[in-house]
Amino acid sequence: MPSQLNKQGKFVVPGEKIGVIEEFLPGPGIYVDGGDLRAANVGFLLLNLAERKMSVFRPTRLKGAACTPRPGSIVIGETVSTQLTYCLIRIWMVGPRHLPGFFTGLLHISNVGLRVKNMFNVARPGDVVRARVISTKNRIRHLSIANKKLGVIYAFCSQCGELLRARPDKKLVCDACGSIELRKLASDYGRALL
Repeated sequence: MPSQLNKQGKFVVPGEKIGVIEEFLPGPGIYVDGGDLRAANVGFLLLNLAERKMSVFRPTRLKGAACTPRPGSIVIGETVSTQLTYCLIRIWMVGPRHLPGFFTGLLHISNVGLRVKNMFNVARPGDVVRARVISTKNRIRHLSIANKKLGVIYAFCSQCGELLRARPDKKLVCDACGSIELRKLASDYGRALL
């Protein structure tokens, strides 16, 4: 129990293991994977010791006018689908502001900034991505990651779902299963604060 108390308020990302079902019940923002409790979204871990529940609090810092992704905006979101030539990104944040809902953006292979054969080496479902909105043509938010500060900021193993660690050669390795994967990484991969 004392080891769990120091997790209170910890920043968590989707898929991150935060506990086990024997110790706590899942609350909002938590799902069960086998016997593990994992974060379902980005936010801060909250522990309710009286009810033995864990939840993830996703703060909404919207003030004033509604915030929507516009051309030129830097956005953060989760990859929900990857195809050969594009990825769909569920946008949660515009700049430093969390959205009360989400928007969807399209990242095309021509807006990656690198020569790649397919988008599976750029971003995969579940990855957290920082991108720039380059247009809203046909009511679709078109995104670009053609900048060293843009790209995947958190990636998860496609084999076991654990958070991937970046090696000096820019490849990602899973410490749990040993899988080695490629992504288009942002310069602050693994250290970004949301």
